[in-house]
Amino acid sequence: MKKKLFLIPCLALGICAGTTSCMGSFGLLNKFASWNQGATGNKFVNGFIGILLSPVYGFCFAADWFVFNTIEFWTGSQLIASNTTQRMVGSNGDVYLVKSDKNGYTITNETRKDSMQLAFDAQTNEWSSIYNGETRKLFRVNEKANTLTVYTPQGETVEVSNNEEGMQELQALLNVAPMKAE
Repeated sequence: MKKKLFLIPCLALGICAGTTSCMGSFGLLNKFASWNQGATGNKFVNGFIGILLSPVYGFCFAADWFVFNTIEFWTGSQLIASNTTQRMVGSNGDVYLVKSDKNGYTITNETRKDSMQLAFDAQTNEWSSIYNGETRKLFRVNEKANTLTVYTPQGETVEVSNNEEGMQELQALLNVAPMKAE
């Protein structure tokens, strides 16, 4: 009876801790799972590889839970998420490589073989573009008002909501189309 009285609060505490929103992104586990899903062109072979490597899932989960998510929670930086590369297709058909790093992103146009950087300044909450050595402010994140102050190519300053409607308004204002992941 005493053992049950001890186990019930421990179980309740474990469930509470496990369902809070400060869990982190589980970057290592997600990277391993996405690798496993695309390891081969056959979903059955991928499933077999997943079964063979199932202990690795447990290790990745434990490493994320105890190490990486704790670091992410207390520092605000994602150790695993940096240095990832994704292929995107622009509305003009060009293929872009988007690589994340500790300061922002490097975007390389594979068609034209040129690149630019998007850099984040944590002190001012501003994103800037760096292209051919020239730095240009793009926008500032206003966290308290949940808005973005956007610096247009025409030199105007526009404030939009930091939500879906604000992004659509900004796309219409700048006459741009969103990219699609490949």
